[in-house]
Amino acid sequence: MKKEIMLMTTGIFVGTLLCHGGGAAAAGTVAEPSWQPIFVNGVQVQMEAYNIHGNNFVKLRDIGQAVGFNVYWQDGVRVDSASPYTGTAPLQETSVSPTNQELREEMVRLINQVRKEHGAAALVTAQALMDAAQDCSTQMFTSHHNRAECEAVAASGYPHGFGSNLTVFTVTSLEKIPEKAVANWENSPGHLATMIDPDCDTVGVGITVSNGKAFCYMFVGKPGTHNPYV
Repeated sequence: MKKEIMLMTTGIFVGTLLCHGGGAAAAGTVAEPSWQPIFVNGVQVQMEAYNIHGNNFVKLRDIGQAVGFNVYWQDGVRVDSASPYTGTAPLQETSVSPTNQELREEMVRLINQVRKEHGAAALVTAQALMDAAQDCSTQMFTSHHNRAECEAVAASGYPHGFGSNLTVFTVTSLEKIPEKAVANWENSPGHLATMIDPDCDTVGVGITVSNGKAFCYMFVGKPGTHNPYV
């Protein structure tokens, strides 16, 4: 550090002045205000100091304030030489994971972005398809189960036929799940065709994360077609 403190004495001890209360712990100890000048970078400053047995004691926080580094209490005394003095602990940044609903909404947004790039109209979210897709994703299928998918859509109340995409992959970050799922579908010709089908007008998606893997479904509603299990 370029800044320095000089105490005109035979020695310096930095620490707390008072012991744990009085009584025997303080017996025989005499503290008196220090008469010696204190300098910071060659400039004399006023700083509370006490002389005990020929040694000067000053508060660590006073030194931090005078020299320009932070001293604060957080489960113990902490010194942060890279931060200016405030005397308080820095605010801790908290990381909040996105909710399942937020991830699914982001997936719908990305699906519509891909459709726009291919000249297809945006899909409207259908709660029935959202419920069905989420129900199927909780089954954690690693391949399509046509009957189970059709029955889930029928049970949700959606009256038409639909297209279905499924992808399963290892999760590296919760926030990246929608992007990874849509990219997987976009890079597969059959899945891309389903995702940008111009005859579809609604969409529902589901995401389930288990044992480090994401199970993602997309159902796109297609009016004028028939669900064989209705």
